[in-house]
Amino acid sequence: MNKKEDNFKEKFKQALISTGKVISDDYKLEINNTNKNFSSKNTNFFEIDNLSNKSDFIRLRAETDTAAIKKKLSNNEIYKKNLPTNISCRLLYNVAEKIRYEVLGGKMFKGIKKNLDENYYQKINLKRKDQLKSKEDVPVSEAFELYMLKKFHQIKLNSLTTKMLNFWEKDFDKSVNKHMDFLNKNLENQDIYSTKFFEILQGMDIFDTGENQNNDDENDQKNNQNNDSDDTSESKSHEEKKEEEETKVNLDAEYKIDEYKIDKQ
Repeated sequence: MNKKEDNFKEKFKQALISTGKVISDDYKLEINNTNKNFSSKNTNFFEIDNLSNKSDFIRLRAETDTAAIKKKLSNNEIYKKNLPTNISCRLLYNVAEKIRYEVLGGKMFKGIKKNLDENYYQKINLKRKDQLKSKEDVPVSEAFELYMLKKFHQIKLNSLTTKMLNFWEKDFDKSVNKHMDFLNKNLENQDIYSTKFFEILQGMDIFDTGENQNNDDENDQKNNQNNDSDDTSESKSHEEKKEEEETKVNLDAEYKIDEYKIDKQ
């Protein structure tokens, strides 16, 4: 890396820190010279050493804005209060909360809206899918993110992401669409907004179908198998509970990290 590039990245880093301070109202942000990350007691910022092209700068700028606006507008206690117990519901709940404070941030600062929109368009255009034949080819959390971007950010989807959303959109509309006015009116009230989304997610048929099928299968097994199979079922139930607890810990930790990882999930 040459001196000119070093100087440019240092100036870019300082600009991000200054922006983060203003947006988040945290004026104690400091630079950790050991790992060259933006750091503060309450906010995690992002590495810039590997920036190599325009898309990297677009992504980092948007992630920094999201991290700062989250710190300003998202209360962790309220987040936990309305957190669903169902793992799939939690993924969608996290998307809903992220969209809430991003939309508010975009209304407060035009620059944030511009940065977020530009990053989301870039993210959408970079999506690749080998095959799209059914719902099984599109994770519900990924489809829900597209749905929320379309409804709240007014992001225009391309042909691929439109096809991805089409598998799920009717299900989402059935549960969410009738509450859109209420949700938009209460974006500034995290407790009311998240409580309503908790109710919406709990009532979604897309989560009930799989669970009901599993319950039917378990009942059939109990009627047709001996006590040994019951012991196996109990052991399996124990393992599932353990897995759910581990996932809960991971999700709670991810909320505290100001990085959005919906693609990986």
